[in-house]
Amino acid sequence: MKILILSNYYPPYYIGGYELACYDTVQFLEKAGHEVYVLTGNHKEESVSFEKVYRKLKYIDYKDPSYFDKNVVEEFNYETTQDVIKKIKPDLVYIWSLRLVSLSPIWAVEKEKIKKVFEIGDFWMKGFLANNFMSKLKREVKQLLPGFKAIDIKIDPIISVSKWMIPEMKESYGTQNIFQIPNGTKITKEKSSKSKELMQYMFCGRLDYSKGLDLALKALSNLRDRKIYDFEFHIYGDGDKEYIDKCKKMVEVLCLTNHVIFHGKVDNLEEVYKNNHVLLMPTRMREPFGLVLIEAMNYGVVSIAPDDFGPAEIIDDSKNGLLFTPSCVEDLTFKILLLHNSWDLLEKYRTNAYQKVKNKFDINIVKKQVEDVLLKITRV
Repeated sequence: MKILILSNYYPPYYIGGYELACYDTVQFLEKAGHEVYVLTGNHKEESVSFEKVYRKLKYIDYKDPSYFDKNVVEEFNYETTQDVIKKIKPDLVYIWSLRLVSLSPIWAVEKEKIKKVFEIGDFWMKGFLANNFMSKLKREVKQLLPGFKAIDIKIDPIISVSKWMIPEMKESYGTQNIFQIPNGTKITKEKSSKSKELMQYMFCGRLDYSKGLDLALKALSNLRDRKIYDFEFHIYGDGDKEYIDKCKKMVEVLCLTNHVIFHGKVDNLEEVYKNNHVLLMPTRMREPFGLVLIEAMNYGVVSIAPDDFGPAEIIDDSKNGLLFTPSCVEDLTFKILLLHNSWDLLEKYRTNAYQKVKNKFDINIVKKQVEDVLLKITRV
């Protein structure tokens, strides 16, 4: 099967787990014998080991938007997608996030009458397909204007990474054909051992308000208020500079300077997971899935995350991790205290977490399910 992947970003440049999951999918499909191409944004021109990557799509500049410039980007991306389709003649187009890229690559897919499927790992289409009256009117008018390629599209069929997203896709976008397949991770041969000398907490991901690092800092400062000093908190990631500066100031104000280390973005997290005991994921957003959770579980890192959305589908509370009331620092503090230096409880959760990810999130199992769906769609 010949497959064309559409994605706004693609490694080595990525924002989070969404793009990494895309890369993993491409690698699996290639190894399974399929011919896979990627058409992605032109953010950077780094070379990658995977050769069939076209970094050509342009981004809409929403910081300084104009209808003219937006139309220029849409026109370019439409024609670029058409050119790539005509060149490689795919059996299927597999559409990931097109945030900032626009819907025009999908218009080209529809124009060429190629079979398609969407991978839904966030609600990126919301900005393009809002359901309010004015947004609908603008789309209808745009389809009538000369020179515009806009056409009505259906977000269907889809592969959804989480169950909680399915009702919203049905209600908001009229999606009918939905396959629920979680993200996966490469399983280690055995659960890694951990030092019991000092409790090591970690945060991994984009640093902005939505991810809630400040909540974790406040919770850990509550440990100090209880005269608990034997811990370190390792922070991996980059993002919003203003927010990062705010968090670094919080570290000083909350007297956490001797406990908190900002490491910046780290591409290879294997050693990071091996050296930490507990992952704090205090996200405020409606987390679609939580790739970092299953990665941490794979390496025996016990996770504490909000009892909602994606994390609530991954963690079995008080069995292989802990769930806390979303955005509640007091409950997050309480859950941290349950685990702090509780080595026997940590070991129990670590063992259960490793078994859960091995049984349910093995990348070879979930990507084989994806492959089966793609084959099914091409045969319809």
